[in-house]
Amino acid sequence: MAAIGVSKPELAHLMRMTPQNIFAYFKRDDMRLSCAMQIVDRLGYELSFSLDRENPSSQLCVVEIELSQDQDNVGRLAFLRVAMKKYGITRKDIADRLGLNYTGVNRWFFIDDMAISYIFKIAELYGLKVKTTIKPKQTGN
Repeated sequence: MAAIGVSKPELAHLMRMTPQNIFAYFKRDDMRLSCAMQIVDRLGYELSFSLDRENPSSQLCVVEIELSQDQDNVGRLAFLRVAMKKYGITRKDIADRLGLNYTGVNRWFFIDDMAISYIFKIAELYGLKVKTTIKPKQTGN
């Protein structure tokens, strides 16, 4: 927002939300992935995440999937699903290690959404790094 000169009240107007809702996100320092993607989209950008781990030879094993809102076939949590498969992480293990109910964790994948803070908590638990990329939307074909 600072880089493109958008204030919180301007963002609230753009998102058709009350300023209080926008200020609450910043106060909480967390929001759902879907909301973050919608904000970034309305500002003309794309948001993507990846989870990666350094292997013993210090080369990065990167699992990256672009999460553009234009890609209907790629879900918001695709990067997490790929990382889980690559690193042998199960939903039950995530629930146990985070002290959450399995049904709640399973729901993340059913609704394809979760709080962004959990992405960072999962990464920390499994020794992964979160790479977040925000870039201008591709225009034209």
